[in-house]
Amino acid sequence: MNKVKFLVAALLGVLFVACSEEENLSQTSKTGFLVSLAEDVKVESRSTPEELGEPVASQFNLKITNQVTGSELYNGSYTSDLIQASAGTYAIEATHGENQLLAVDAPYYKGTAEAELADGESKTVNVKCKVANALASVVFSDGGALKFEDQFSECELNVLVAGDRALIDGVKSAYYRAGSTPTFEFRGILKDGGEEVVQTLTDDKFSDPATFAAGAHCVITLKIGAVEPGVKIEISKVEVNEVTVSETIPMKWLPKPKVTATGFDSNNTLAFVETEQKQAALNLDLSSALQDIKFKFNFEDEQFASLEKEKEYLLSTDKATIEQALGITLPSVGDKPESIDLKGLIAKLQTNAGVPTNNSIEIDVQANNRWSSDAIEGESTPNLTYTLTCNKPEFTVDAYPGNIWTKEFTVNALREEQVTSGDFTKLSSDMTYQYSADGQTGWTNLSDGMRQDQLQSGTTYYIRGLYRGAVPGEVAEVSTYPETPLEYGDMEEWNTITKKLCVGTNVFNWRDVYGNSPNNNIWACVNAKTFEGDPNVYSTFNLNPSTYSVEGRSGKAAALRTVGWDNNWGNTSSLIRHIAAGKLFIGKYSFVHEDGPETYDYGMSYSSRPTSVEFYYTYSPYNGDSFKVWVVLENRSNDGNVTRIGYGELTGSESITSFTHNTISIEYSNIYLDITHMYIVFSSSANCSDVEETENNNLQGMVSEGNYHNGSVLTIDDVQLIYEK
Repeated sequence: MNKVKFLVAALLGVLFVACSEEENLSQTSKTGFLVSLAEDVKVESRSTPEELGEPVASQFNLKITNQVTGSELYNGSYTSDLIQASAGTYAIEATHGENQLLAVDAPYYKGTAEAELADGESKTVNVKCKVANALASVVFSDGGALKFEDQFSECELNVLVAGDRALIDGVKSAYYRAGSTPTFEFRGILKDGGEEVVQTLTDDKFSDPATFAAGAHCVITLKIGAVEPGVKIEISKVEVNEVTVSETIPMKWLPKPKVTATGFDSNNTLAFVETEQKQAALNLDLSSALQDIKFKFNFEDEQFASLEKEKEYLLSTDKATIEQALGITLPSVGDKPESIDLKGLIAKLQTNAGVPTNNSIEIDVQANNRWSSDAIEGESTPNLTYTLTCNKPEFTVDAYPGNIWTKEFTVNALREEQVTSGDFTKLSSDMTYQYSADGQTGWTNLSDGMRQDQLQSGTTYYIRGLYRGAVPGEVAEVSTYPETPLEYGDMEEWNTITKKLCVGTNVFNWRDVYGNSPNNNIWACVNAKTFEGDPNVYSTFNLNPSTYSVEGRSGKAAALRTVGWDNNWGNTSSLIRHIAAGKLFIGKYSFVHEDGPETYDYGMSYSSRPTSVEFYYTYSPYNGDSFKVWVVLENRSNDGNVTRIGYGELTGSESITSFTHNTISIEYSNIYLDITHMYIVFSSSANCSDVEETENNNLQGMVSEGNYHNGSVLTIDDVQLIYEK
């Protein structure tokens, strides 16, 4: 007997227009049902007898019942004509064969569905039919030392269900009503003596209801045990499979393959950004095993130049070539795949040096002897071309203010928040940083440290990131700071203040005493406290200039002196009520006599980035005192917050009699904020303070007694801001 291997789970598709949306008929002007057959489950099972043959459409019965009235709209054989119906809710039942209690090779198929129909409406309804009865088969094993054909002239399996019996012999199958509990009995005639052997079979699976459920195929494999003292039949194994009859349904009844897509828009286009991680797939709706796929590729991405445009590639012959070129995995002929995953291809696609690329795949799938491109009367030709549009990623780079100087800058590595579109991890892993003088030409790669030196101060340059050496990001500006000179650092401009004072308390010895204050709006001193105002005692004990002009390296210099002073009760030769350090600083100062508030307003507007401060000085310390110089750069926000950006400090106690060069290096602690203000302070004593009471306490013993209460003197000349970077 010829055995035809088949996939066992037939389906009926009850559709308005066909089994799929692509096969909709043109009768949508009427209300009713159109019937077509389609496939459902595909599970391999046993062979079925040749005499079962191929079922024909007329062997399927269709029953349509109005669920409200209970009346039958249709009950008859399959028809491809429109079954008209009025609006309502219907139960649809499709069957093939008879649900007998027990029979040989008698499969029974059944499927049900519900459909609600509006007046004038046409919609698709699927009725999925499966085997609705159960079946059993027997296999007489020919393995081992004892073979059935050597021991028996006849052997068969007797299947008993509720008094009915059926004999099967390894070719035919017994079909019985689902849920029955059959009994299996071996019957054989021994060749030696012609004795009949009858043996009831037992197995644990015979007590499991799933063994005899609808669509369950119980395959019993038997073997011969010991012959002496009698022949004993044993069950080698019991298998239960799901069954259908798809291979016995003519291919032409099955719907053509259908291709849809996940991730694409209604125009079959998926737009994404190079490096972006996207999920997309071509979905294959197949009614039977895949027979072949035709591909055509039209890729603008230069990586895929090996794929010939307009050439037709076949899965059956070009599978390896396509997989290697696209970086994806394709199904094999004979599979029944659900989809083709395009994630690997999307990850591989690129722009052409930032220029977007359109990359199209035309696909045509063959299954059940039909192509997905087959034309259906009354329908437009399906669009089976899918386009992957790869766009340029959008990102920018920058340089923090603290990484910009007058002659160089350092670009920051790409940060995640700077990526507008694209995958940050992938972009940052292959990023080159460049600069240009005009932002259009002459792009030059920066070093590994992303630093560029030997630039012009106060000049605008342009920077960008370059992904994989080909895709440029947005262009950003970087301006080097100007080398802003320090005004009046030469100490040449002074106002002179003259007071006629008696020496000590000698009212017969008067003399002119001179003090000097800066003649500009940059520098300030504390003469307003120590020497100016309108004191009630005119004595050199009490009024003493802390700042005055002296001969400098060339021209004038500023002398800062620690002094004793008082403008209220008056000092004596040994009683010193107040002591102040001589100070010269960038900013403003005010003092209100008598016992009025003292105000230091440090700083001036400033927006450069010096590396150090240089100056020339002499120092005459008194009683072990030290001078102090410090420089401060700040960011002062509009809301009043002050953040220190840079700082440098220098102290010294050594006596310096001739002008000597000195440098204060500036250390920067904040790279994220711009510099808005800067100031430098020179003080004759490191024990100075902005609080008058504190400073007075700190400086006790730091001035001499007698007619003049003087202490350490710091002389300053030629102060400059230095820009080395």
